[in-house]
Amino acid sequence: MRGTRLFVILGVVLLLIALVGIGYYLLTQQSGLQPPTAEVVEGEGTPVPEIPQVQIIVAAQDLARGMQITEEMTRGDAPAVQLKPWPEDSMPDGAMTDLEDIYNRTVRTDIPRGMPILASMLGEGPSGSVASLQIPEGKVGYALPVARYSSVAWALQPGDYVDVIVSFLLVDIDEEFQSIEPNQAQCFSPADDPACAAMAGAMGRLEVLPNGWLVNLRPSESQRPRLVSQMTVQNALVLRVGDWPLPGREEVDPSGVEPAPEEGREDTTQPAQSTRLSVAPLTLAVTREDAMVLDYLQLANTHITLVLRGAGDDGRAATSPVTLQYLMDSYAIEAPAKLPYSIDPRTTSVKDKVSPTYEQPVVEE
Repeated sequence: MRGTRLFVILGVVLLLIALVGIGYYLLTQQSGLQPPTAEVVEGEGTPVPEIPQVQIIVAAQDLARGMQITEEMTRGDAPAVQLKPWPEDSMPDGAMTDLEDIYNRTVRTDIPRGMPILASMLGEGPSGSVASLQIPEGKVGYALPVARYSSVAWALQPGDYVDVIVSFLLVDIDEEFQSIEPNQAQCFSPADDPACAAMAGAMGRLEVLPNGWLVNLRPSESQRPRLVSQMTVQNALVLRVGDWPLPGREEVDPSGVEPAPEEGREDTTQPAQSTRLSVAPLTLAVTREDAMVLDYLQLANTHITLVLRGAGDDGRAATSPVTLQYLMDSYAIEAPAKLPYSIDPRTTSVKDKVSPTYEQPVVEE
C-alpha cells in the first residue's frame, strides 16, 4: 500500500516538472527571448546589398543669406557646415563634396539645417549687394515699374514666377519718311495752271463717282491705331517688389497694408485713410536677351502686364498675338447689322461708370 502511494507522489512531481518546462518554453517563444543555454545558428539568408554612399557638404546649422562661410565654421564640436554621407543614387545636382570649395564663399539664399549645400546657393565673394546674391547663374536683375493691376493686385512675392504680356498700338507710316500717313501733297507742275497751284493738303485716293466725276477722297479724321497684345518674356523670377533696402533701413511694404496690432494690445488708433503706392519697382531675374526686350518695351511706352504662374509651372507656352480679327474669328463674333432703329440714349462707351483708381482712399476698418 505504501509503495502505491510512493509511485503516485512521484508521478505528480514529474507531472509538475513537465508542466513548468512546457510553460517556460511557451513563454520564451512568445516574448522572443532565447534560452540562455541555447545556441543561435545563423542560416544563409538573402544578403542585403550595401547602398553606395558619398560624402557631401550639408548645413549643420541654419545659414542666413549674406553669411560668409569660413574655415572655422567647419571645425569644432558644433560646426555650421560639415560633410555627411549621402546615398549616391539620390545625390542632388550641384552638390559639393570638397570643403575647400566653400571657404570664403557667400550664402545667396537662406539654407536650413540639414539641407545639402549646392553650388548655386553660394556666391564667389563677400563683396557686392544683397540683390546680387539672389540672382541665379546666367541671369541678370532687371527692374521695371508696376502698378496695382499690372502686378496681380500686389500679390507678387519674391520667389514667384511671372509671364509678361505687352500691348501696343500700330499705325501705318510712310516707309521713307517714317511719318504717319496720309502724306501731305502740293502741286508744282505745271506751274502756270491755277488748279495745280491751288492743290495742297493730305493725299487720299482717287475714285470715280456714279456721275462720272473723278474725286480725291481724303480721311475725315486721323488714322486709328490698331491694338495688338502678345506674351513675351516667360518664366521670369520675381526677386523683389519695392525698393531694395539700404543697410540699416527698414523695409517698406509697397502694398501699404498696415500691420495688425499685437495680440492682447488694444488698438486705440482712429480709422485712417490707407496710403498705397500707385507705382512700385519690381525686380526680375531674366536672361540678358529678355532684359533687353523689357528695356525696349519700356522705352517704346508699351503697356506691360505681369501674370502670375502657378506653383511648379515652369513650362513655356506658344501663344498667338491677340488682335481684333483674332477675337472676331476665335469667338465667332459677328459685326452687328445696320438697322433703321437704335437704343436711346445712345451708347458711345462700354467702360464701367465708376472705375477704381489708385487715388481712391481705402479706409481701414
